Amino acid sequence: MRKTILSIMLAGASLLGFAQEDKVLMTINGEDIMASEFLYIYEKNNQETSLEKKTMDEYLDLFINFKLKVVEAMAQGVDTTEAFKKELAGYRAQATPKYLQDNEAIDSLVVLSYNRMARIRKASHIAVQCPMDADSATVAVAEAKINELRERVTMGLPKEVNKGRKKVIVREPEDFAEVALLYSEEPSAKQTKGMLGWIQPFRYVYSFEDAVYTTPVGKVTPVFRSPYGFHIAKVEEECDFEEVKASHIMKMTPAGDIQRLANAQLVMDSIYQLAIQDTVDFAALAQANSEDRGSAIRGGDLGWFGRGAMVQPFEDITFGLEIGAISKPFQTRFGVHISKLHGKRGIQPLDSMRAQILRQVQRDQRMQIAAQSFITKTRAEYNLPAEMSDADVKAYADAHLEEKYVDLRHLVKEYHDGILLFDVSLREVWDKANQDKEGLAAYFKANKKNYTWDAPRYKGCIIYAKNEVAAKAAKQIVKSAHPDSVLSYLNQRVNVDSVMYVRMECGIWEAGKNAAVDKYGFKNKAAEYTPSEEFPIVVPVGKVIKHPQEYTDERAQVTTDYQDYLEKVWVETLRAKYPVVINEEVWAEIKQ
Repeated sequence: MRKTILSIMLAGASLLGFAQEDKVLMTINGEDIMASEFLYIYEKNNQETSLEKKTMDEYLDLFINFKLKVVEAMAQGVDTTEAFKKELAGYRAQATPKYLQDNEAIDSLVVLSYNRMARIRKASHIAVQCPMDADSATVAVAEAKINELRERVTMGLPKEVNKGRKKVIVREPEDFAEVALLYSEEPSAKQTKGMLGWIQPFRYVYSFEDAVYTTPVGKVTPVFRSPYGFHIAKVEEECDFEEVKASHIMKMTPAGDIQRLANAQLVMDSIYQLAIQDTVDFAALAQANSEDRGSAIRGGDLGWFGRGAMVQPFEDITFGLEIGAISKPFQTRFGVHISKLHGKRGIQPLDSMRAQILRQVQRDQRMQIAAQSFITKTRAEYNLPAEMSDADVKAYADAHLEEKYVDLRHLVKEYHDGILLFDVSLREVWDKANQDKEGLAAYFKANKKNYTWDAPRYKGCIIYAKNEVAAKAAKQIVKSAHPDSVLSYLNQRVNVDSVMYVRMECGIWEAGKNAAVDKYGFKNKAAEYTPSEEFPIVVPVGKVIKHPQEYTDERAQVTTDYQDYLEKVWVETLRAKYPVVINEEVWAEIKQ
């Protein structure tokens, strides 16, 4: 293991060195191939291979063959086609996003979000509706209203009062909850008096979250805007993040049904007495009695949850329990509950949550902050004019990515060469081998001794027929027709009037692979096969052979071997066609 890690580190170190002062490793047809490109490809394809001299020498040979094929593809003009350009652009577009963002800013947002998650805040809220596309007059009215409401809850509106013989102006802050009740345009304010409960990152729009978390406890936030309108919030309190694992039993009580509530309380009192007995399993009681069917099937298990996830007083009572304790029956708007606490935990370490938080940041308004940071840094880095649009700034950065990031340059080069390699190999080797029947036949004939079987095989067809007439007709077709035409003739002459009189299997089988072939082809009387009622007549047309007689008998293997042969011949041709000159001094330096 240590050897593997050291090898990777050495490869990386070598790559870094050559990236800083790159050198020409070789020329192919007069084109320079840099040492860094070879090391990049070598490292990527040899992650589990030590940097041994023999290994690198062997890989150099493979690398040369690879580059020769790329040179040939370019000579054929593959890189000038629209299909190639589109495919390369698509691969590059997939690779570049991480380079077109401020990763430092994103990481800072991840850390900031984690720190906020560690200290959750409770807040109240007042809103004045004003959509983002509102006209200026509407915006002005909304802003004036929210500013007045903030003045009410922070300083109070000025009032003239008598003080002795004088009239003086006094201010006294109004109660935030009462102002929310009277003036907030948030729909639920009439019921909640603006109380939102516990605020955590990612639960609200970022502007709301940021205002709450940047305002001291007990204070009112500055006015801020969201897509909904203008807002102020009061930070009521703060506490450490905590999650609990709990289960519960619930009896549902429709609102206003006093009799149902009374009955539920009586039933739950009885269940509670059973629950606190050590001999009775809480999960079993939940399964048998809880009307929260979603959790009842799990024994009442609610899993882990934090503050703000459940209604009050469920949250307050459950969080207040000791581990293992069971609450007395209590009521929420959903019904009567009994809860049991199974565990408590604080926030998990940042390293274990980083990936999760990053995904949330990437889906959140926070990315707008990171995006603007990227634009600002790019303008400064390239000294771009202020009048250049953000889109043009990003496009400029995109156009210069390969200059700035050596790893991306090598990756795009890898995509470039890989597409060319596939295209030219498909044309020169793979498709050629598959389509060259004469070449396959000649190759098989010349190398027939290499293709043997451990045991004889049956080559031919097995006919399944409804009657003797259909079987005889099908047998004659199989014997006389070209293999490529058999099925067509069967459908024209035997399977007529949309009736399937015959079905057939053709191929080469080993003994034991097909019961019908075993019984009728190999004539194994012990084979367990019974003809179907639909096709009671079974007729073999073929023979048992001891070894392949033509290339089609081992088509897959012969095709693969023929491809290898064509590949070898092709590479020899390319080596003769395109001169390869290795810089031995640089090569020796690489292998050190």
